[in-house]
Amino acid sequence: MSEEKVARDIETRKVQKLGSSSLFITLPKKWINKWSIKPGDKVILEALDDGSLRLIAEKAKTNAGKKTILVDADSLKQPLINIIPCLYILGFDEIVFETKKDFTKKDFEDILYISKHLVGAEVVENSEKKIKLECLLDTEKVGVESLLRRILNIISKRIDEVSKFLTNSNLAHQSAITNADDLRKIYLMLLRRIIGNKYQSSSMEYYRNSFILLNISILINIDYIVSKIYEIRGNFNISPNHTDMLKSIFTSINDVLDEIVMSVLFPSVKRISNGFNLISQIRQNFIKIKDSLPNSFSLYLEDLVNLLENALNNSMCGIFLEDLPWIEKDLTA
Repeated sequence: MSEEKVARDIETRKVQKLGSSSLFITLPKKWINKWSIKPGDKVILEALDDGSLRLIAEKAKTNAGKKTILVDADSLKQPLINIIPCLYILGFDEIVFETKKDFTKKDFEDILYISKHLVGAEVVENSEKKIKLECLLDTEKVGVESLLRRILNIISKRIDEVSKFLTNSNLAHQSAITNADDLRKIYLMLLRRIIGNKYQSSSMEYYRNSFILLNISILINIDYIVSKIYEIRGNFNISPNHTDMLKSIFTSINDVLDEIVMSVLFPSVKRISNGFNLISQIRQNFIKIKDSLPNSFSLYLEDLVNLLENALNNSMCGIFLEDLPWIEKDLTA
């Protein structure tokens, strides 16, 4: 478990009299806000041998492990719609926005809109002064491998559709557009799974997750470039010979993507070597047909191959986290 710093707020409160014999003190406002204490809520009083009295919000018992954040919306310098995905990624299970000015209809519409694009997020309370979201997704039960495979499948499908479009530019444009919203939802789920992890992982898993974070950003950029390639494909003609070469290139691109994802999950010298060999083949084939392609198409394709190489380099780093016989460990550690 990660070691958390506990901030101790110490203050003095005067004991007051209620009625003929009862004594009382008021509860600290900061503590009330943190646990959303309301009239009628129960608190647990625990008398300790050292004379101290421990006060526990019953909600703290039922919400053990839940990450909650209270945000003063009046002090924010960014729109709520930009803030929420960040808090979602950081692993907060309950996000509460409060204001003294009243939330507008647009504020609520924006929060409702963004919550629908975050898996497991739901607006559970909405008033003029307060909006609360709950993130019901337990990312600890969602495997990193499963999410990475889903991202890979979405991008691979788009590449396959581009490959089909190369031989038939009359295909309906909509048929090749993979749901970008689904890709972003899974992308944010994966970020939440890694960055918002509530438990301390081993150093090996920490570095492995770092390489995954680097690569998923590259994969999102690859998907964007592939979508642009698809958009401009219908604006020019390609000879049958060059079409076959391009189809071969996109098939190899899909194969490299598979090696990138699998090798970052399961470090493999063989997969890395195969990935670099495929990239070399892609570049050789691309040179043969580059002059027959529009400049914009060529630039996109070059960017795509460079991104593949960068991602494969990231995946390769995982090999050195393994106890392989040919690796001489860092003797300076």
